[in-house]
Amino acid sequence: MTRIPGTMANARKSALKRALTPGTLFLAFTSFATMLSSTASADVIGHVILQDYRGATATPDGLPDSKEIHYQDQVSALDTVATGEGGATQMQFLDETRFDVGPNAMVKLDDFVFDPTSTEGAGKISMAVGAFRYVGGKMKSDENVKLVTPTATMTIRGTELVIYVGIDGTTEVNVVSGAVDVAPCNKPDAVPAVAGQRVIVPVSCTASVTVARVVPEDLAALDVPDDLGEFSTAAGGNDDGGGSGEGGPGGGGDNDRGGRANDKDHDPKDPPAADPGPSADPEPDPDTGGSGDSPGDPTEGGEDGGVLN
Repeated sequence: MTRIPGTMANARKSALKRALTPGTLFLAFTSFATMLSSTASADVIGHVILQDYRGATATPDGLPDSKEIHYQDQVSALDTVATGEGGATQMQFLDETRFDVGPNAMVKLDDFVFDPTSTEGAGKISMAVGAFRYVGGKMKSDENVKLVTPTATMTIRGTELVIYVGIDGTTEVNVVSGAVDVAPCNKPDAVPAVAGQRVIVPVSCTASVTVARVVPEDLAALDVPDDLGEFSTAAGGNDDGGGSGEGGPGGGGDNDRGGRANDKDHDPKDPPAADPGPSADPEPDPDTGGSGDSPGDPTEGGEDGGVLN
């Protein structure tokens, strides 16, 4: 075979020279930048639809600083969204699902994917504390969307929910429409609920179903009820325990609000102690030598059945 010296080398030099021309370089750089931009925006899962700014921020995953999120600003997977006292925001995800966040709330937008052609998708949203409203969108596989709190995992079915998460993790799920299955503390047996019902999951992980609350339509009024768990604020509001007495976080009392005494022997189902009234014949008690009353009985003191005032 006859070899022509320098032919391949000259061909490589010509190709390199063409690649280094300004026009070719600009085109290549533009294509690369477009690819990077597409990759960077691939995790965008929605945007803010609340027109007036109410103090909401988003912290991208792995970054120390948060940024304000205003009307039409995008939100991405793994963003942590937070609101302060009187704060709120409203977001719309890829399938037009609406997600409202009330004051003193914190939520992580783990992921949300949607194929508009097949209307299939999936997602996960982790609510740490606060009040939230979830209104499902166009996704037909919405059972693949998981709503998670410290004490509950929800599987939805064409649902509008109002969810309250207390500072201690107590979760209340109000079903406005559709249906939901609530798995307390990742237990395998989920508790179902339909429109007009609510599921309450305290830190003890014993779920109960009752009638739903009357939930507000106004986003500004969407706040955690005072009687839910030990709500204070993890995100910037009052940290006064809400009148929880010794039962506040780290307190050692039980998790019911209202200052119930830390009495392990007390059964809340016990009837209130009867009032013996004034004694007609104050004769000494033959067993104790005193009057028939027991001054140290913790069940006395009113009709609260052991609840201290």
